[in-house]
Amino acid sequence: MSPERRRLALRASASALRTRQKAHIAPDQPCSVFDLADELGVEVRLAALPSAEGMYSPNKPVIIVSSLRPPGRQAFTCAHELGHHAYGHGEQFDELVGQRGKNRRYDPKEFEADCFASALLMPKTAVLKGLAARGWSPKTLSPEQCYRLASWLGVGYATLVANMNWGMGLLGTAQAETLERVKPPQIRRSILGQACKEHLVIADEAWTGRAIDAQTGDLILLPSDTTIEGEVVEQVCNGARGCLVRTLKPGVGRASSPDATWAQFLRVSRKQFAGLARFRHLEEVDDE
Repeated sequence: MSPERRRLALRASASALRTRQKAHIAPDQPCSVFDLADELGVEVRLAALPSAEGMYSPNKPVIIVSSLRPPGRQAFTCAHELGHHAYGHGEQFDELVGQRGKNRRYDPKEFEADCFASALLMPKTAVLKGLAARGWSPKTLSPEQCYRLASWLGVGYATLVANMNWGMGLLGTAQAETLERVKPPQIRRSILGQACKEHLVIADEAWTGRAIDAQTGDLILLPSDTTIEGEVVEQVCNGARGCLVRTLKPGVGRASSPDATWAQFLRVSRKQFAGLARFRHLEEVDDE
């Protein structure tokens, strides 16, 4: 990494830490970036943007995130746009990742916003805390463990692998390449013992810091014998692998262990929800 990029990356990390501190989010915990933006007074809207990841307008200010992307991408995009807001970059339009092209020129603003998003969603302190709480080591990290850690942080599997390699130095390049060769569908099959086309969120008893967020039609793997309150999910099966539930409708429920030593809220939003992000868990949405 060039000295200039290193300077920008360090500045982005410091800015992300200050943003977390402003919202009283501990550096060793994950965060819901939609909730964070709302607390900072930045309006977030989800909209069907087929050729863009997201947009930022300093007038209000407003972030628009594509509702057509996977949850991890949506979170990273929102954090990226929040980076533009933090630096006062002005109005921004971020095109679809796959359409950017290999010959795209280096843009310091985009690089800094990406570094800000990584530090905001995946601070090294939180990654190390998540590993330690589960008794895992980065040197022996398996694809299944990395997928579970990504679920807790609310980011994509490949995004976490890349950041642990290049951003944190917790993985060697060869180890990262090995992890990247294993794709999420393979990991889900390994974890569940069967093919799984749906998005799968894994929440264990080391899950702390934020609610368990999912979209309708997703699967959530909870600890075995988890008690469910509310009607936002239905149980699929319960066994040695855990308690597998499917999300049914928007709303908020609660999951807890039988001995009540662990509990988290379950928040379900509509698949490809469009509207104000703060309303995504409500059954009836009217943001006019």
